Amino acid sequence: MSPLVSLPFGDRDGRALLGRHSLLLATLVFMMVALPLLEWSSGRTFRFPILFSLVLMAAVWVHRAQRWILWAAIAGGLGAVGGNAIAVAVGSPLPRMVGDLCGLALLLLTTFVILNTVTQTRRVELDTVVGGICVYLMIGLSFATVYRLLIDLDPNAFMLGDRPLSELCDDASALPSRLLYFSFVTLTTTGFGDIIPQTEIAQMVTAGEALTGQLYVAIFVARLMGLHIEAGRLRTDRGDRGHRSGRGDVPDDDARSGS
Repeated sequence: MSPLVSLPFGDRDGRALLGRHSLLLATLVFMMVALPLLEWSSGRTFRFPILFSLVLMAAVWVHRAQRWILWAAIAGGLGAVGGNAIAVAVGSPLPRMVGDLCGLALLLLTTFVILNTVTQTRRVELDTVVGGICVYLMIGLSFATVYRLLIDLDPNAFMLGDRPLSELCDDASALPSRLLYFSFVTLTTTGFGDIIPQTEIAQMVTAGEALTGQLYVAIFVARLMGLHIEAGRLRTDRGDRGHRSGRGDVPDDDARSGS
């Protein structure tokens, strides 16, 4: 009997098979863990651009099997990394906005490709679950990028207490770090209420993220459960046929032709 979830570390022939989404999940988790821990480091100003670049490189790696998508992902990744590097060097928001748009395009492309893979699969493997988790985390990262673009357009888009959030961040990585926190608080509908969207577009985007988080979890879990039930039914049917065949209850082709 084959397992419902197969580990991606090796197949029956002993060949190593790391899931293609594992590296992306590792970089996403590493970014979320390292971002607050590096707040006290001497290079804390560069912590978000560096960690974000690692995530983008892992996202490019996901598309390595599809050539035209790979080139589009490389273009988006280079635009994002280059824009953020120029913004850090010259201190101008315009290159960062261009870089954020390129990074957002790459995140959305990767999210669509992985989501398509997850929904089209007929068997639940560990890499399927990993891909689904990557989609969820990239949704939160994508919305955080959108929030930073909104603040670039209107510094009063988000408030912390009675002051704009952008005024309370003392380095270039503090703002995206707080927006990432706010994004996942919204995505999971925790809603602490410390950071508040002020403009209409910021409020609608925030509401859209909360709705997206709820719908995605419900649909993804339902999909996995449906595949689980279907796989169990197929295994049961094969077992019943094998049991009847062993008892001679199922006539073979020669017996049917002789009758």
